[in-house]
Amino acid sequence: MIGKSIRVLWQYIQDLKIKNKLVLIFFFLMIVPLFGFTFLAYRQAAQVIQENTVYSAKQSFEQAASSLASKVNSASTISDYIILDEEATRVFGRNESSYEIPMQLKDSSYLLRLFQYLLRNEDIHLIRLFVPDELIYSGDGQLIYSMESIRDAPWYEQLLNSNGKVLLSPTTTHYTEKTGNVTEDKVLSVLRLVKNPNDYSKNMGVLSIDILLSDVLNIINKAANITETGMIYIENSSGKIIQSTASLEQINNWRVPNLATEKEDIWQKTTVKGKGAIVGYKTIEGTDWRIVSIIPITDILSASSRQRNVLILIMIVMAAVAYVLAYISSVSSTKRIYRLISKMRKVQNGELSVITQKFGRDEIGELAESYNFMIKKIEKLIDEQFKTGQEMKNAELKWAQAELKALQSQINPHFLYNTLDSINWMAIKHNCSDIESLISSLSNFYKLSLRKGQDIVKIDDEIQHVQTYVEIQNYRFDNSIKLVLNINDILSYQIPKITLQPLVENSIMHGIQMKPDRSGTITISGKLEAGLILLCIEDNGIGMMEDALMSMFQQQSKDDWRGFGVHNINERLKLYFGAEYGLSYTSVSGIGTKVEIRIPPVIG
Repeated sequence: MIGKSIRVLWQYIQDLKIKNKLVLIFFFLMIVPLFGFTFLAYRQAAQVIQENTVYSAKQSFEQAASSLASKVNSASTISDYIILDEEATRVFGRNESSYEIPMQLKDSSYLLRLFQYLLRNEDIHLIRLFVPDELIYSGDGQLIYSMESIRDAPWYEQLLNSNGKVLLSPTTTHYTEKTGNVTEDKVLSVLRLVKNPNDYSKNMGVLSIDILLSDVLNIINKAANITETGMIYIENSSGKIIQSTASLEQINNWRVPNLATEKEDIWQKTTVKGKGAIVGYKTIEGTDWRIVSIIPITDILSASSRQRNVLILIMIVMAAVAYVLAYISSVSSTKRIYRLISKMRKVQNGELSVITQKFGRDEIGELAESYNFMIKKIEKLIDEQFKTGQEMKNAELKWAQAELKALQSQINPHFLYNTLDSINWMAIKHNCSDIESLISSLSNFYKLSLRKGQDIVKIDDEIQHVQTYVEIQNYRFDNSIKLVLNINDILSYQIPKITLQPLVENSIMHGIQMKPDRSGTITISGKLEAGLILLCIEDNGIGMMEDALMSMFQQQSKDDWRGFGVHNINERLKLYFGAEYGLSYTSVSGIGTKVEIRIPPVIG
């Protein structure tokens, strides 16, 4: 059943007019490779975009965590500086019973100067000191406050039970300006108890080094903006949200359950309420707080989807252009053939007329000239028959008519159909710049590329593959590529298929075609030496700079085929034969490039 369908299809194709055949040939020769390229380009681009998106998000997340840790450490360092300051230590060690007002005023003046000096640090928004109510400077309202104002704060009891450790907590500042206005700011405070240096059992106050929560939000917003709907939030050891780039409802929709029980500082792909996401979390250094990043998988896929749509649009436009060009080319190629057929059909009806239009000097033009010559000969013969004399007019006329009919009978069935057959093959040969030869080379190229699914082939097959490729390229570049082979002794050894052709393509496209005259020579040599097969591909192109040479083996985007092809070939050689085999490059800018292939001698 399948065989019959194939035969019917083949007969249908054979019965198509030459114009339609040429349209199909041109169209499929362009659209099939274009479709394959578009598919592969999308796959590669999608992978690169997804990897780059995740990498950028990770880098921004790490930077945000580092910035937050830096701010917290800066605040902690300033608190240490104040506690360890010699003069401040004396202030915190005063005896309350003999602490006279002039001394209190002097001490408060020093502390304010010290705080104002330390506030030059850009990471710090405010320094607050909470002291016992009995001290005269406890109501300063700017940098020094009364302990009474924080006794009911939710974090105060926790600070008292911290055994002298630093506590990180969100708070609100109330700063009295010189105009009397009170400014409130939400801050992230590094809190610590101020001990009496002479008696550590006594608390002399609470020191708060404040960082604006808006600064914290700016840091995590920058990291979250890498993706469209990605979000970042900060939570404490109890799981309470301290700050976030999204609403609490959005955070809860994407929050990973039992995150606090997971190991620290990792990235993982997970599913939250049936939706895929990549979650990263990291403990802020010097604290028990954790910064968490959530990147929905839809964010990662959206960029590659846009790339896919662009590629599909380009493919559709190029396919339409390819069809139009194929149609125009085929019509142009067959137009003269139809004219000649029209003239021959008139001959079948007895109308002898020469072709007056210009047909060119190609095979179709030669056929038209032969037709004109034949028609003129027939006309001349007819004229001669009518001049033989009146006495034999009737007999000769009958003879001439018989001869003419004989000639016409020869022209009609035999000459006509043989001529049409010749036109068919000549049109295939000529109409598109030796299309028959080019299609033959292209067919051979793909046949050698596929090799019936074989992965390992003989070096001889690879050489034929390269020769066919260079032949095709010379159609394109006016025979500007010369291929020299010196490889006879190792042709029977085996090599992974499609190893040589991409390297030769690099030599042509990135070497020879970059020269001013766009011409050059590629030499392929090979030998068996010290138990190794050494293959060398050398060109006299423009060569490469050292930095380009060093990046050859890095996998790049598919837009950079040279690096991608070299990386792919090198990895395949190592996969088939071992890590000690593969490619090596040497190049001199302005002189040329040489690539050496090292593989073991394997006979199939």
